[in-house]
Amino acid sequence: MMVIFAKEASIPEGSVRVKLIGGVPVMVLRHKGSLYAYVAICDHKYYVLCERSFKDKLVCPGHGEAFSPETGEPSLGKAKSPLRRLWLEVREKEIWVEVPGREVLEELARRTSE
Repeated sequence: MMVIFAKEASIPEGSVRVKLIGGVPVMVLRHKGSLYAYVAICDHKYYVLCERSFKDKLVCPGHGEAFSPETGEPSLGKAKSPLRRLWLEVREKEIWVEVPGREVLEELARRTSE
């Protein structure tokens, strides 16, 4: 299932917006002209990523793990896995994102406790 996240123009280059969708924090960002959507949780210590702007990396506020905005891959080795990418599309100047299921949070919780 997909839901409207925001107007496309509301996320300029180098910015991030985070909203709760289905009880899960979802981030949409624009990097090098492209939009990306991820579950906004670092599995290192279950911190929510909440930056409003960034340069080349998304940084976890908890322990400083840095993630690629294009792939969600962590670069410092603190997180066990990349950010969970979500389906995103633009329809009539509105950003639509996939609603993450409950299994997404359960999977993250399992990885965090390992």
